[in-house]
Amino acid sequence: MNDPSALPDNPPASGRPPRPRSAWEFSLLVFLAAATLWVACFCFPIVWVVTGIGEPDKPFLDLRNLISAADTARLGLDPHVSNPLDPYHRLHGFSDWWLLLGRLGITGADLPRVGAGLLAAVLITTVLVCRPATGRAARDLVLALAAPPLLMAAHRANPDLVAFVLMGLSLICLRRDRRAPRALAIVLLALAAALKYFPLAAIILLLEARTRRELLGWFAIYASVLLLAWPSLQRSLGIAAAHMPAPSWLYAFGAPMIFRNLDLSAATVLGWTVAGLLLGAGALLWWPRAPRPADQPSPSSPEFLAGAIMVVGCFLHGSSYAYKLIFALWLLPGLWRPAESGTDMRWRDATKLLLFTTLWFEGAAVTVFNVTVMNFPVPVATGDLVLRGIMLLSQLLAWALCLLLWRSVVIYLNQQWQRWIARA
Repeated sequence: MNDPSALPDNPPASGRPPRPRSAWEFSLLVFLAAATLWVACFCFPIVWVVTGIGEPDKPFLDLRNLISAADTARLGLDPHVSNPLDPYHRLHGFSDWWLLLGRLGITGADLPRVGAGLLAAVLITTVLVCRPATGRAARDLVLALAAPPLLMAAHRANPDLVAFVLMGLSLICLRRDRRAPRALAIVLLALAAALKYFPLAAIILLLEARTRRELLGWFAIYASVLLLAWPSLQRSLGIAAAHMPAPSWLYAFGAPMIFRNLDLSAATVLGWTVAGLLLGAGALLWWPRAPRPADQPSPSSPEFLAGAIMVVGCFLHGSSYAYKLIFALWLLPGLWRPAESGTDMRWRDATKLLLFTTLWFEGAAVTVFNVTVMNFPVPVATGDLVLRGIMLLSQLLAWALCLLLWRSVVIYLNQQWQRWIARA
Protein backbone atom coordinates (compact mmCIF):
# COMPACT_ATOMS: atom_id res chain seq x y z
CA MET A 1 0.00 0.00 0.00
CA ASN A 2 1.33 3.43 -0.95
CA ASP A 3 2.35 5.81 1.80
CA PRO A 4 -0.05 8.81 1.75
CA SER A 5 2.73 11.05 3.02
CA ALA A 6 4.61 10.38 -0.19
CA LEU A 7 1.90 12.04 -2.32
CA PRO A 8 2.58 15.63 -3.47
CA ASP A 9 0.91 18.43 -1.52
CA ASN A 10 -0.58 19.98 -4.72
CA PRO A 11 -1.27 17.24 -7.25
CA PRO A 12 -1.59 18.50 -10.83
CA ALA A 13 -5.11 19.09 -12.03
CA SER A 14 -6.42 16.42 -14.31
CA GLY A 15 -7.20 17.29 -17.91
CA ARG A 16 -6.09 20.18 -20.09
CA PRO A 17 -6.43 23.82 -19.06
CA PRO A 18 -9.43 25.60 -20.62
CA ARG A 19 -8.66 27.10 -24.01
CA PRO A 20 -9.22 30.88 -24.14
CA ARG A 21 -11.91 31.96 -26.55
CA SER A 22 -10.83 33.62 -29.77
CA ALA A 23 -12.10 36.94 -31.13
CA TRP A 24 -14.19 35.04 -33.69
CA GLU A 25 -15.97 33.12 -30.94
CA PHE A 26 -16.75 36.32 -29.04
CA SER A 27 -17.97 37.90 -32.28
CA LEU A 28 -20.25 34.94 -32.97
CA LEU A 29 -21.64 35.07 -29.42
CA VAL A 30 -22.36 38.79 -29.81
CA PHE A 31 -24.07 38.23 -33.16
CA LEU A 32 -26.27 35.43 -31.80
CA ALA A 33 -27.18 37.32 -28.62
CA ALA A 34 -28.07 40.56 -30.46
CA ALA A 35 -29.96 38.73 -33.22
CA THR A 36 -31.97 36.77 -30.65
CA LEU A 37 -32.87 39.96 -28.81
CA TRP A 38 -33.89 41.82 -31.97
CA VAL A 39 -36.00 38.91 -33.23
CA ALA A 40 -37.69 38.64 -29.82
CA CYS A 41 -38.64 42.33 -29.99
CA PHE A 42 -40.35 41.79 -33.36
CA CYS A 43 -42.09 38.67 -32.01
CA PHE A 44 -43.44 40.64 -29.03
CA PRO A 45 -44.43 44.07 -30.47
CA ILE A 46 -45.47 45.29 -27.02
CA VAL A 47 -41.77 46.14 -26.65
CA TRP A 48 -42.15 48.99 -29.13
CA VAL A 49 -45.11 50.38 -27.16
CA VAL A 50 -43.59 50.08 -23.69
CA THR A 51 -40.29 51.65 -24.74
CA GLY A 52 -42.04 54.39 -26.74
CA ILE A 53 -40.01 53.50 -29.82
CA GLY A 54 -42.74 53.34 -32.45
CA GLU A 55 -45.89 51.81 -33.83
CA PRO A 56 -45.95 48.03 -33.41
CA ASP A 57 -47.92 47.46 -36.63
CA LYS A 58 -45.44 49.30 -38.87
CA PRO A 59 -42.05 47.56 -38.71
CA PHE A 60 -39.33 48.71 -41.10
CA LEU A 61 -41.20 51.98 -41.58
CA ASP A 62 -38.34 53.94 -43.15
CA LEU A 63 -37.27 51.10 -45.42
CA ARG A 64 -40.90 50.84 -46.51
CA ASN A 65 -40.69 54.47 -47.65
CA LEU A 66 -37.80 53.67 -50.01
CA ILE A 67 -39.40 50.52 -51.42
CA SER A 68 -42.74 52.27 -51.86
CA ALA A 69 -41.00 55.08 -53.75
CA ALA A 70 -39.45 52.48 -56.07
CA ASP A 71 -42.87 50.84 -56.50
CA THR A 72 -44.42 54.22 -57.29
CA ALA A 73 -41.76 54.97 -59.90
CA ARG A 74 -42.28 51.56 -61.50
CA LEU A 75 -45.99 52.38 -61.85
CA GLY A 76 -45.05 55.46 -63.87
CA LEU A 77 -45.64 58.02 -61.10
CA ASP A 78 -43.13 60.48 -59.71
CA PRO A 79 -42.32 59.70 -56.04
CA HIS A 80 -40.80 63.19 -55.71
CA VAL A 81 -44.31 64.60 -56.21
CA SER A 82 -46.57 61.92 -54.75
CA ASN A 83 -45.96 58.63 -52.99
CA PRO A 84 -49.38 57.04 -52.37
CA LEU A 85 -47.90 53.66 -51.44
CA ASP A 86 -46.16 55.02 -48.34
CA PRO A 87 -48.27 54.79 -45.14
CA TYR A 88 -47.81 58.53 -44.53
CA HIS A 89 -47.41 59.57 -48.17
CA ARG A 90 -43.83 60.70 -47.54
CA LEU A 91 -42.09 61.96 -50.65
CA HIS A 92 -38.83 60.53 -51.90
CA GLY A 93 -36.00 62.76 -50.67
CA PHE A 94 -32.90 60.69 -51.38
CA SER A 95 -30.79 59.77 -54.39
CA ASP A 96 -32.65 58.38 -57.39
CA TRP A 97 -30.29 55.42 -57.13
CA TRP A 98 -32.67 54.06 -54.50
CA LEU A 99 -35.36 53.79 -57.19
CA LEU A 100 -33.30 51.02 -58.79
CA LEU A 101 -34.81 48.74 -56.14
CA GLY A 102 -37.88 48.51 -58.36
CA ARG A 103 -35.82 47.49 -61.38
CA LEU A 104 -34.24 44.76 -59.27
CA GLY A 105 -37.70 43.34 -58.69
CA ILE A 106 -37.95 44.38 -55.03
CA THR A 107 -41.52 45.32 -54.09
CA GLY A 108 -43.46 46.00 -50.93
CA ALA A 109 -44.10 42.26 -50.58
CA ASP A 110 -40.36 41.78 -50.08
CA LEU A 111 -40.18 44.23 -47.16
CA PRO A 112 -39.83 41.59 -44.38
CA ARG A 113 -37.07 39.71 -46.21
CA VAL A 114 -35.19 42.85 -47.21
CA GLY A 115 -35.51 44.30 -43.70
CA ALA A 116 -34.29 41.09 -42.06
CA GLY A 117 -31.36 40.91 -44.49
CA LEU A 118 -30.43 44.51 -43.76
CA LEU A 119 -30.45 43.93 -39.99
CA ALA A 120 -28.31 40.81 -40.43
CA ALA A 121 -25.84 42.84 -42.50
CA VAL A 122 -25.73 45.47 -39.75
CA LEU A 123 -24.86 42.89 -37.09
CA ILE A 124 -22.25 41.18 -39.26
CA THR A 125 -20.61 44.51 -40.10
CA THR A 126 -20.69 45.53 -36.44
CA VAL A 127 -18.80 42.48 -35.19
CA LEU A 128 -16.30 42.68 -38.07
CA VAL A 129 -15.50 46.31 -37.31
CA CYS A 130 -15.54 46.09 -33.51
CA ARG A 131 -13.98 42.60 -33.20
CA PRO A 132 -14.57 42.03 -29.45
CA ALA A 133 -11.63 39.97 -28.20
CA THR A 134 -12.54 39.66 -24.52
CA GLY A 135 -15.60 38.83 -22.50
CA ARG A 136 -15.82 42.43 -21.28
CA ALA A 137 -15.72 43.78 -24.83
CA ALA A 138 -18.40 41.30 -25.92
CA ARG A 139 -20.57 42.35 -22.98
CA ASP A 140 -20.18 46.04 -23.86
CA LEU A 141 -21.13 45.43 -27.48
CA VAL A 142 -24.23 43.39 -26.59
CA LEU A 143 -25.24 46.05 -24.07
CA ALA A 144 -24.93 48.73 -26.77
CA LEU A 145 -26.85 46.70 -29.37
CA ALA A 146 -29.64 46.12 -26.84
CA ALA A 147 -30.02 49.83 -26.04
CA PRO A 148 -33.35 51.48 -27.03
CA PRO A 149 -31.82 53.74 -29.76
CA LEU A 150 -30.38 50.65 -31.46
CA LEU A 151 -33.71 48.83 -31.11
CA MET A 152 -35.28 51.87 -32.74
CA ALA A 153 -32.82 51.58 -35.63
CA ALA A 154 -33.78 47.93 -36.04
CA HIS A 155 -37.51 48.68 -35.84
CA ARG A 156 -37.46 51.47 -38.42
CA ALA A 157 -34.72 50.05 -40.69
CA ASN A 158 -33.78 53.58 -41.67
CA PRO A 159 -31.52 54.07 -44.74
CA ASP A 160 -28.86 55.06 -42.20
CA LEU A 161 -28.36 51.31 -41.76
CA VAL A 162 -27.30 50.99 -45.40
CA ALA A 163 -24.85 53.85 -44.88
CA PHE A 164 -23.67 52.15 -41.67
CA VAL A 165 -22.92 48.92 -43.54
CA LEU A 166 -21.12 50.69 -46.40
CA MET A 167 -19.04 52.79 -44.01
CA GLY A 168 -18.30 49.74 -41.87
CA LEU A 169 -16.95 47.91 -44.93
CA SER A 170 -14.92 51.04 -45.69
CA LEU A 171 -13.36 50.96 -42.22
CA ILE A 172 -12.44 47.31 -42.73
CA CYS A 173 -10.77 48.15 -46.05
CA LEU A 174 -8.82 50.98 -44.43
CA ARG A 175 -7.05 48.42 -42.24
CA ARG A 176 -5.35 46.92 -45.29
CA ASP A 177 -1.89 47.87 -46.43
CA ARG A 178 -2.46 47.50 -50.15
CA ARG A 179 -3.59 50.47 -52.23
CA ALA A 180 -6.58 48.79 -53.91
CA PRO A 181 -8.55 47.98 -50.72
CA ARG A 182 -7.77 51.42 -49.31
CA ALA A 183 -9.01 53.06 -52.51
CA LEU A 184 -12.15 50.90 -52.33
CA ALA A 185 -12.68 52.28 -48.81
CA ILE A 186 -12.97 55.79 -50.23
CA VAL A 187 -15.39 54.62 -52.94
CA LEU A 188 -17.61 53.11 -50.24
CA LEU A 189 -17.46 56.30 -48.14
CA ALA A 190 -18.49 58.42 -51.10
CA LEU A 191 -21.26 55.98 -52.05
CA ALA A 192 -22.65 56.18 -48.50
CA ALA A 193 -22.64 59.99 -48.72
CA ALA A 194 -24.41 59.89 -52.09
CA LEU A 195 -27.14 57.63 -50.72
CA LYS A 196 -27.75 59.32 -47.36
CA TYR A 197 -26.06 62.77 -47.13
CA PHE A 198 -25.00 62.53 -43.44
CA PRO A 199 -21.88 60.44 -44.17
CA LEU A 200 -20.37 63.53 -45.80
CA ALA A 201 -19.05 64.26 -42.31
CA ALA A 202 -16.78 61.23 -42.64
CA ILE A 203 -14.75 62.95 -45.36
CA ILE A 204 -12.34 63.62 -42.49
CA LEU A 205 -11.17 60.03 -42.89
CA LEU A 206 -9.35 61.04 -46.05
CA LEU A 207 -6.68 62.41 -43.72
CA GLU A 208 -5.78 58.79 -42.99
CA ALA A 209 -3.89 58.80 -46.31
CA ARG A 210 -0.26 57.86 -45.80
CA THR A 211 1.26 59.99 -48.55
CA ARG A 212 0.39 63.16 -50.44
CA ARG A 213 -0.06 61.10 -53.58
CA GLU A 214 -2.54 58.81 -51.82
CA LEU A 215 -4.36 61.83 -50.37
CA LEU A 216 -4.77 63.45 -53.80
CA GLY A 217 -5.91 60.16 -55.27
CA TRP A 218 -8.49 59.71 -52.53
CA PHE A 219 -9.87 63.21 -53.06
CA ALA A 220 -10.15 62.51 -56.78
CA ILE A 221 -11.99 59.23 -56.13
CA TYR A 222 -14.34 60.81 -53.58
CA ALA A 223 -15.14 63.77 -55.82
CA SER A 224 -15.67 61.52 -58.87
CA VAL A 225 -18.27 59.39 -57.09
CA LEU A 226 -20.16 62.46 -55.87
CA LEU A 227 -20.07 64.03 -59.34
CA LEU A 228 -21.39 60.79 -60.80
CA ALA A 229 -24.20 60.82 -58.24
CA TRP A 230 -25.04 64.51 -58.64
CA PRO A 231 -27.70 64.13 -61.39
CA SER A 232 -29.57 61.69 -59.14
CA LEU A 233 -29.42 64.09 -56.20
CA GLN A 234 -30.60 67.41 -57.60
CA ARG A 235 -34.36 66.97 -57.20
CA SER A 236 -34.04 65.02 -53.98
CA LEU A 237 -31.91 67.68 -52.31
CA GLY A 238 -34.58 70.27 -53.06
CA ILE A 239 -37.28 68.08 -51.56
CA ALA A 240 -35.12 67.27 -48.54
CA ALA A 241 -34.47 70.98 -47.94
CA ALA A 242 -38.15 71.87 -48.34
CA HIS A 243 -39.31 69.10 -45.99
CA MET A 244 -36.51 69.21 -43.44
CA PRO A 245 -37.70 67.23 -40.40
CA ALA A 246 -37.75 69.08 -37.09
CA PRO A 247 -38.36 66.26 -34.61
CA SER A 248 -39.08 66.87 -30.98
CA TRP A 249 -40.33 64.94 -27.98
CA LEU A 250 -39.15 61.39 -27.23
CA TYR A 251 -35.96 60.03 -28.83
CA ALA A 252 -35.34 63.20 -30.83
CA PHE A 253 -31.60 63.71 -31.23
CA GLY A 254 -29.70 66.90 -31.90
CA ALA A 255 -28.57 70.25 -30.62
CA PRO A 256 -31.89 72.05 -31.30
CA MET A 257 -33.98 69.48 -29.40
CA ILE A 258 -33.53 71.00 -25.97
CA PHE A 259 -34.96 74.26 -27.35
CA ARG A 260 -37.69 72.63 -29.43
CA ASN A 261 -39.07 70.87 -26.39
CA LEU A 262 -39.26 74.28 -24.71
CA ASP A 263 -41.54 75.33 -27.59
CA LEU A 264 -39.22 78.11 -28.74
CA SER A 265 -39.84 79.31 -32.29
CA ALA A 266 -36.12 79.84 -32.97
CA ALA A 267 -35.16 76.42 -31.61
CA THR A 268 -33.02 75.35 -34.57
CA VAL A 269 -31.07 78.60 -34.75
CA LEU A 270 -30.55 78.63 -30.98
CA GLY A 271 -29.34 75.04 -31.03
CA TRP A 272 -26.84 75.71 -33.81
CA THR A 273 -25.66 78.93 -32.15
CA VAL A 274 -25.06 77.43 -28.72
CA ALA A 275 -23.46 74.31 -30.20
CA GLY A 276 -21.23 76.43 -32.43
CA LEU A 277 -20.06 78.54 -29.50
CA LEU A 278 -19.32 75.50 -27.33
CA LEU A 279 -17.53 73.58 -30.09
CA GLY A 280 -15.55 76.66 -31.08
CA ALA A 281 -14.48 77.26 -27.50
CA GLY A 282 -13.59 73.59 -27.20
CA ALA A 283 -11.47 73.76 -30.36
CA LEU A 284 -9.52 76.70 -28.95
CA LEU A 285 -9.12 74.95 -25.61
CA TRP A 286 -8.15 71.49 -26.90
CA TRP A 287 -5.98 72.46 -29.88
CA PRO A 288 -2.48 71.69 -28.53
CA ARG A 289 -0.10 74.63 -28.78
CA ALA A 290 3.10 72.58 -28.88
CA PRO A 291 3.87 70.66 -32.08
CA ARG A 292 3.34 66.93 -31.81
CA PRO A 293 5.94 64.55 -33.27
CA ALA A 294 4.95 63.39 -36.74
CA ASP A 295 5.50 59.74 -35.81
CA GLN A 296 3.38 59.87 -32.63
CA PRO A 297 0.46 57.38 -32.78
CA SER A 298 -2.90 58.87 -33.58
CA PRO A 299 -5.00 59.49 -30.46
CA SER A 300 -7.97 57.92 -32.22
CA SER A 301 -8.36 54.92 -34.47
CA PRO A 302 -10.20 55.43 -37.79
CA GLU A 303 -13.16 53.57 -36.30
CA PHE A 304 -13.33 55.86 -33.27
CA LEU A 305 -12.87 58.93 -35.45
CA ALA A 306 -15.66 57.86 -37.83
CA GLY A 307 -18.02 57.23 -34.94
CA ALA A 308 -17.15 60.52 -33.24
CA ILE A 309 -17.54 62.71 -36.32
CA MET A 310 -20.81 61.02 -37.34
CA VAL A 311 -22.37 61.40 -33.88
CA VAL A 312 -21.26 65.03 -33.61
CA GLY A 313 -22.36 65.81 -37.18
CA CYS A 314 -25.81 64.28 -36.73
CA PHE A 315 -26.13 66.05 -33.37
CA LEU A 316 -25.39 69.42 -34.94
CA HIS A 317 -27.82 68.87 -37.80
CA GLY A 318 -30.62 68.01 -35.39
CA SER A 319 -33.15 66.64 -37.88
CA SER A 320 -33.42 63.02 -36.79
CA TYR A 321 -33.91 60.61 -33.93
CA ALA A 322 -31.74 58.66 -31.54
CA TYR A 323 -31.19 55.79 -33.98
CA LYS A 324 -28.34 57.94 -35.31
CA LEU A 325 -26.43 56.67 -32.29
CA ILE A 326 -25.84 53.44 -34.18
CA PHE A 327 -22.67 55.13 -35.45
CA ALA A 328 -21.50 55.30 -31.82
CA LEU A 329 -20.83 51.56 -31.99
CA TRP A 330 -17.55 52.40 -33.74
CA LEU A 331 -16.38 54.21 -30.61
CA LEU A 332 -16.06 50.99 -28.67
CA PRO A 333 -12.84 49.57 -30.22
CA GLY A 334 -11.05 52.82 -29.35
CA LEU A 335 -12.38 52.70 -25.80
CA TRP A 336 -11.18 49.12 -25.38
CA ARG A 337 -7.57 49.88 -26.32
CA PRO A 338 -5.03 50.25 -23.49
CA ALA A 339 -4.71 53.84 -22.30
CA GLU A 340 -1.44 55.68 -22.91
CA SER A 341 -1.61 57.72 -19.68
CA GLY A 342 -3.70 58.38 -16.62
CA THR A 343 -5.30 61.40 -18.29
CA ASP A 344 -6.15 59.32 -21.35
CA MET A 345 -7.71 56.68 -19.09
CA ARG A 346 -9.89 59.27 -17.34
CA TRP A 347 -11.12 60.70 -20.64
CA ARG A 348 -11.89 57.21 -21.94
CA ASP A 349 -13.72 56.25 -18.76
CA ALA A 350 -15.77 59.45 -18.93
CA THR A 351 -16.57 58.90 -22.61
CA LYS A 352 -17.62 55.30 -22.06
CA LEU A 353 -19.78 56.20 -19.07
CA LEU A 354 -21.49 59.00 -20.99
CA LEU A 355 -21.93 56.81 -24.05
CA PHE A 356 -23.77 54.04 -22.23
CA THR A 357 -25.74 56.49 -20.09
CA THR A 358 -26.85 58.35 -23.23
CA LEU A 359 -27.75 55.09 -24.95
CA TRP A 360 -29.84 53.77 -22.06
CA PHE A 361 -31.16 56.63 -19.93
CA GLU A 362 -34.10 57.92 -21.98
CA GLY A 363 -35.37 54.51 -23.11
CA ALA A 364 -35.08 52.97 -19.65
CA ALA A 365 -36.76 55.95 -17.98
CA VAL A 366 -39.59 56.00 -20.53
CA THR A 367 -40.11 52.26 -20.11
CA VAL A 368 -40.43 52.63 -16.33
CA PHE A 369 -42.83 55.56 -16.83
CA ASN A 370 -45.01 53.67 -19.34
CA VAL A 371 -45.20 50.56 -17.15
CA THR A 372 -46.20 52.78 -14.22
CA VAL A 373 -48.89 54.52 -16.24
CA MET A 374 -50.26 51.16 -17.43
CA ASN A 375 -50.76 50.03 -13.84
CA PHE A 376 -51.49 53.23 -11.93
CA PRO A 377 -53.38 56.36 -12.98
CA VAL A 378 -51.10 59.36 -13.42
CA PRO A 379 -52.46 62.89 -13.93
CA VAL A 380 -51.78 64.25 -17.41
CA ALA A 381 -49.96 67.31 -16.10
CA THR A 382 -47.72 65.14 -13.90
CA GLY A 383 -46.97 62.75 -16.75
CA ASP A 384 -46.09 65.62 -19.07
CA LEU A 385 -43.77 67.13 -16.46
CA VAL A 386 -42.02 63.78 -15.87
CA LEU A 387 -41.49 63.18 -19.60
CA ARG A 388 -40.11 66.67 -20.11
CA GLY A 389 -37.68 66.10 -17.25
CA ILE A 390 -36.56 62.80 -18.78
CA MET A 391 -36.00 64.43 -22.16
CA LEU A 392 -34.13 67.36 -20.65
CA LEU A 393 -31.69 65.08 -18.82
CA SER A 394 -31.27 62.92 -21.92
CA GLN A 395 -30.45 65.95 -24.06
CA LEU A 396 -27.95 67.25 -21.52
CA LEU A 397 -26.23 63.86 -21.60
CA ALA A 398 -26.08 64.02 -25.41
CA TRP A 399 -24.52 67.49 -25.23
CA ALA A 400 -21.86 66.26 -22.80
CA LEU A 401 -21.08 63.18 -24.93
CA CYS A 402 -20.73 65.23 -28.10
CA LEU A 403 -18.37 67.68 -26.39
CA LEU A 404 -16.13 64.81 -25.32
CA LEU A 405 -16.18 63.34 -28.82
CA TRP A 406 -15.43 66.76 -30.31
CA ARG A 407 -12.34 66.91 -28.10
CA SER A 408 -11.05 63.72 -29.72
CA VAL A 409 -11.75 65.09 -33.20
CA VAL A 410 -9.89 68.34 -32.45
CA ILE A 411 -6.85 66.48 -31.11
CA TYR A 412 -6.86 64.23 -34.17
CA LEU A 413 -7.03 67.19 -36.55
CA ASN A 414 -4.14 68.88 -34.78
CA GLN A 415 -2.04 65.75 -34.94
CA GLN A 416 -2.77 65.23 -38.62
CA TRP A 417 -1.98 68.89 -39.31
CA GLN A 418 1.40 68.53 -37.63
CA ARG A 419 2.06 65.32 -39.54
CA TRP A 420 1.37 66.86 -42.93
CA ILE A 421 3.36 69.99 -42.07
CA ALA A 422 6.34 67.84 -41.08
CA ARG A 423 6.16 65.90 -44.33
CA ALA A 424 5.85 69.08 -46.40
